[in-house]
Amino acid sequence: MNTNEKAKANTSFSLDDLQDLAEVQHSVPVSENDLIGEEKPVESADHRQLAALAKQEFKVAEVDHSIFETQKLNEGAKIRYSSTFDDVTLFNALNSSSESIADHFGEDIKVLNMVITTAQVSSDFNDDFAEKEDKPCVHFFCENDLHLASVSNGIIRSAENLITCGFMPTPEAPIVIRFKEIKTKRGTAHTFDLVSRTVS
Repeated sequence: MNTNEKAKANTSFSLDDLQDLAEVQHSVPVSENDLIGEEKPVESADHRQLAALAKQEFKVAEVDHSIFETQKLNEGAKIRYSSTFDDVTLFNALNSSSESIADHFGEDIKVLNMVITTAQVSSDFNDDFAEKEDKPCVHFFCENDLHLASVSNGIIRSAENLITCGFMPTPEAPIVIRFKEIKTKRGTAHTFDLVSRTVS
């Protein structure tokens, strides 16, 4: 099925399809003169919408999803991901001198850098004798020297989605996020929303 057929069938589109639709024009003759002259473009509403999406230059990043997996003890890299090579920031991430995300629910937080480290946690928090495992810990380095970190599954999942969408916070292009607690079938979970971003 070609790109135009996909548009008519309203099926899913790849990024290549969107780029094709941004460049291709559907043309039909609109008068006798047009039969021997230039054709005038006639675009459907679907085509215009898809072309607009393509022009946003949105790209899905290639992500090593093993960064976000829980691994056996001592198998995970100490630093799994970082938006910075600054040694002070990396040390503070490994040193885990952070504040609790729960103390900042509902606040708009400007994030300057994000680092994902490995934290050794219990495989069952309800069992004092449970084995330890390596789990990703997401660190947010924010304005006003605020450092937040979490091993929450919801925060890890949101961070993975953030990176997959190509967002890598830096001091030159920070992002603003809002932490929150949501209800789940098993109780509650922590997560965050992207409020805004700055284009460098």
